[in-house]
Amino acid sequence: MNIKIKSSPVIGGLDGAFKLKRIPDQVYRRISDYFELNYQFKNGKEMRLGNYYLCLDKKISDSFVAFIKQILESNFSEGVFPEGFKPSNETLSDDERKGNFTFGSFDMAVTEKGLQNIEFQAVATYPISAAKMNTILLDSIAETNAFAFPDDVNMRWNDFIQHYTNIFSSESNHVVLVDRRINQQKTKFEFFATSKELDIPLKIIDVKDIFEKNNCLYFKEGEKNNKITTFYNRILITEALYKDNYPYNTNYWKFRFDKKYNDLKYINHPLKQFQISKRLCPYIKHNYNPECYELSDIKHLFKQGELDYKKFIWKHKWGAAGSDLIFEPNEKELKKIEDKTENYIAQNKIKYKLFKTDDHFEKIVELRFMTGVFKGKLNIVPMARVGHVEKGKGGSLNYKIHFSDNNKMGFGFSPVIIFDN
Repeated sequence: MNIKIKSSPVIGGLDGAFKLKRIPDQVYRRISDYFELNYQFKNGKEMRLGNYYLCLDKKISDSFVAFIKQILESNFSEGVFPEGFKPSNETLSDDERKGNFTFGSFDMAVTEKGLQNIEFQAVATYPISAAKMNTILLDSIAETNAFAFPDDVNMRWNDFIQHYTNIFSSESNHVVLVDRRINQQKTKFEFFATSKELDIPLKIIDVKDIFEKNNCLYFKEGEKNNKITTFYNRILITEALYKDNYPYNTNYWKFRFDKKYNDLKYINHPLKQFQISKRLCPYIKHNYNPECYELSDIKHLFKQGELDYKKFIWKHKWGAAGSDLIFEPNEKELKKIEDKTENYIAQNKIKYKLFKTDDHFEKIVELRFMTGVFKGKLNIVPMARVGHVEKGKGGSLNYKIHFSDNNKMGFGFSPVIIFDN
């Protein structure tokens, strides 16, 4: 299953292709106030809005978009997945029934050599809130030849909202956004952003409150049972499987993703998270993709000393949100997962570019492009995670990019603006 993607060299080199600039204080406050008022986002409580933004050269952006489009157009095997996830075609949206995935997140490390693939998966992360953050910033700074959306320089906020509204309202006007343990989710501000900004009624529902009746799905609101016709899935498959014992814990899971229900359509069916995931990385041939293997194919080379543990990171194929990563593999770690190495990939470690900013901190950047597809039309929203570096034993560098490690001023969830230089 090789996914051959044509590499497109960036003409003119990388000088100035990535820059971090401070967001003007009054604009930063405007973004922070908007998020708190409309999205219930308490800046600095669980995560932080970054007060720097990434300036991204359009040539790099175009190259990243081309990479994503070729992934979207590639043929890949369905793969093997656990019980309870194979959907009935009748419950899939039109795009997903045709083999596409509605939402995706593609993460790249910014390095001295350019972009390097970290991972991608068919999950929705922060498209609505990131688009609002980017457009507030763009409308507030005096920049020319600058854009908020990588795939369409003419797109504006209202166009973007219409695209996302179409994704949901094409199935019905009664949409439920579903996740597990909603009050514990750090991403819940994105749920409130989706409910606030889309031009359709949308309910945010905890999965434990959904039940099956007369071959339909319902949720209870007060004394009323409300029928679900459009199910926007935000549940991560690893959390469903390993934390909530889906599908066997029937006291918690009162429905199944592999069952056909009357009048129901899924948006972002969890099956897509298996199909479009880190499992594909060993088969992508592209200069953005670091050396990567199926761990089960090369574990003997680690044991024999032909491959250096220190040069690799091991990743669970379906892990998300920074989970199921083995940053420092060794013989002991290999023994722990000996009977399940088929679930892991071994990827060459990436060396991030260090940015020095006017607050005298060194920073690293992960660039994320979030995709939303409606009737084959692609929309992409960029965002950045701004992190830091810690020195480990023997002078090794530990890259801290996740939001929980960067809840301090100067770091965190940050805007991206694209410049045509």
